[in-house]
Amino acid sequence: MSSTTVQRVLNGRRGTRAVEFCIQLFVLSVIAFGLYITSVEVSFLWIIVFRRQTLVGGLYLIATFVPLSAAGLNYVSLIKGRRTHNVPRYLMPDIDDLTEPYECIDSEGHLASCAKCDGVWKPPRTHHCSTCGVCRMEFDHHCPWVGNCVTRNRMRNFLALLVLVPVAYSVSMVQLYHPLVRHISLALDASHQDPWTNQMWWDWYGSWIFFGGPFGRWIFGTALGFRILKTRRRTDLPLLEQPNLRLFSICSIGLLFSLFALILAIWTLRDLLRGLTTLDAMQQKGSNHVSRFVCIPKNASCELHDDGAQDNLDNGNDLHSRYSKVGAVLPAERPYDLGFWANLWDVFGRTPRHPANEAKYRWPKLNPILVRRIHKPGSSESESIAN
Repeated sequence: MSSTTVQRVLNGRRGTRAVEFCIQLFVLSVIAFGLYITSVEVSFLWIIVFRRQTLVGGLYLIATFVPLSAAGLNYVSLIKGRRTHNVPRYLMPDIDDLTEPYECIDSEGHLASCAKCDGVWKPPRTHHCSTCGVCRMEFDHHCPWVGNCVTRNRMRNFLALLVLVPVAYSVSMVQLYHPLVRHISLALDASHQDPWTNQMWWDWYGSWIFFGGPFGRWIFGTALGFRILKTRRRTDLPLLEQPNLRLFSICSIGLLFSLFALILAIWTLRDLLRGLTTLDAMQQKGSNHVSRFVCIPKNASCELHDDGAQDNLDNGNDLHSRYSKVGAVLPAERPYDLGFWANLWDVFGRTPRHPANEAKYRWPKLNPILVRRIHKPGSSESESIAN
C-alpha cells in the first residue's frame, strides 16, 4: 500500500472518529439532561416542592434514576478501549497440533491471518474493523452510536443499554405524559392563532414537504408554538406547570432513541439466538456468498452429541482418522449455532474472553450437526439446523 493511500485511510479514520466523538457527546448530553429533568425538575421541584407529594416524588426519583444512570454507565463502558479491547494477541498455532474442529479459510485447513495487522493470526470469528484499524475477536459490528466495536464480550452491556433506554423512557413518562399532552395542545393553539406563524408556516406549501413531510409540519409548528408561549412564561412556576420547549425536545428525542433501541435489541437478540453475529447475518443475506470451511483435525478426540456437548473419548476412535477432514459450509448453515439455550448461555452466561490475560486460546464450539456432516458425508445426520 502506497504512502498516499495510507495517508488517505488515516485521514478518513480521523474524520470518522471526529464524527463519532460528537455523537458520543450528544448521547451523553441527552442522558445527563434526562437525569436533570427527571431528578431535579420533575421529582424535586414539581412533585415534592410544588405538589407536596414527598413519597411519590421519592419513588419516582428512584424509578427513573436507576435505569438512566445504569444506561449511562453501560454507555461509558461501551465507548472505552477503542484501540485495545478484544484485540487478539495469540501466536499462530500449528494446525497439526490442533485437537478441536475449527473454522478455516480454505480446503487445506489453513488458518486466517490479517495483512492489515502485519500478518498476525486472526482466530475464528475475528474481523478487522476498518474504522478502528484493529482486529476484534468475536466481532459483531461497529456501532457509530458508541464509536466502538461491539464484540461478544461486550454484548451483554450492549443489550442492557438497548433495553434500559426504553425502560427508562417509559418510567419517566408516567409523570410526564399528561402535562406534556396539555403543553403540546396549548402550543398548537398558540401556533395556529399567531398571524406571523400562520403566514410563514401553516399557509406555506413548503411546510408539507420540508422538515420531515406532513409529520414534520406538525412537529415544527408545535415548536413554533412553544417559542410563542415562552413570552408568557411565569418565573414562579416549575417547568411542568407551563409549556416548555426543553421538555418537549427531550421527550421527543427520548421517544426516537427508545424506539430505535427497542427495534435494534429485538433484531440483535434474534440473530444471537440463531448463532449469528450481525456481520454473519449481513453476509448470509448478501448476494455474494462468502466461502467458509470447517476442518476436523486428524488429532481430534471428541464425540459430538445431539445437545452440542463435547466429551473426550477413552479410545479416541470416533473422529480419529489418518487425515484431517475439511468441508465447505453451505449457504444456509450456521457454523456456530449450538441451539437456542446454548446460544443464550454463550451470550449471557459464559466467562468473557480477555486476550491480554490469556496465554491459551479457547476455541469456539461449532454446530455439532455441521461437524457430523463433514465427518460423515453420507450419514443420515447430514441435515442442517438452519431453520
